[in-house]
Amino acid sequence: MKTFTAFCLTLAICQLGSASIIPGQTEKKTLSDDILQYNSELQTVSPIRSDASLLTSCNGVLNSTNGGIAYKAFEPIAANERCVWTIRGGGRAAGFSLSVLNLGSANNQDTQVIATCLRRGYATTHLLLNQTGPVTGANLCNVLVITFASGANVGSSTGFVIEYAASGNANISPRSTDYLVSAAEVGIIRHPSSESAYDHNEINVFTFLPVRGISTNVLYIRGTLEGTTCYDTLSIYRFNASSSTPTKWQYDGRICGNTPSSLISNDDLILIVFDTDASVVGTGFQLAYVSTTEGQCP
Repeated sequence: MKTFTAFCLTLAICQLGSASIIPGQTEKKTLSDDILQYNSELQTVSPIRSDASLLTSCNGVLNSTNGGIAYKAFEPIAANERCVWTIRGGGRAAGFSLSVLNLGSANNQDTQVIATCLRRGYATTHLLLNQTGPVTGANLCNVLVITFASGANVGSSTGFVIEYAASGNANISPRSTDYLVSAAEVGIIRHPSSESAYDHNEINVFTFLPVRGISTNVLYIRGTLEGTTCYDTLSIYRFNASSSTPTKWQYDGRICGNTPSSLISNDDLILIVFDTDASVVGTGFQLAYVSTTEGQCP
């Protein structure tokens, strides 16, 4: 049945392939009755909440006001690894102090550790962590997203250790959520997870983790956002390992209230940030995701 539902979702995504490019425990919900008729077996995904202060595994969420990540600090890394951690720092951080204590891939240009700074109402910035010591540029971030991406040639490189401390008391909604989703699965995310409207001043992070050799497809279907404006928006980022830019995250536009549906595909990481302002709210949206191999979509 899961194979059949995956096929149906893939077919729907293929049919919307010409749409504009975007620039839970188990709970059964339809995405859109006129687009998906066969999704009763699709899983819905619950946001991740963690009060851990130190993570050593690949992927996770840190909600402690002080903590760190120690990933393979003294162990060899593997080729083509992808790991993402979201640092909430208590959920209402007005800024962070961030420091790199150890970086075993500092001389490997094929491998990156990136701190993405999310600040409600402002443009996102990506900070390349290429040396030990304090990191400049995190003092006004409400949320940090840490990306570790190794290349094909890792040599004798090892992992890294970073520590952080959150400060301030920003006006960020406690309903802000974080999702880490494997593209190996098929499912639907509804935001907000209930039938109610989303909140003012949210920063929500949706990270789609890739499966090597397979394309990840995320289909956006709008409920309602703030009118037809771009005050409550979804900003889209694709990870491009072959990019010559200092960091491999590339901005790919945004979804506003006048976009009823859209599709984003990538053969690597996908990051979606939903940012709301202090005025009108709506019922939100749904994200359906499925992976496809080359040639599956006409």
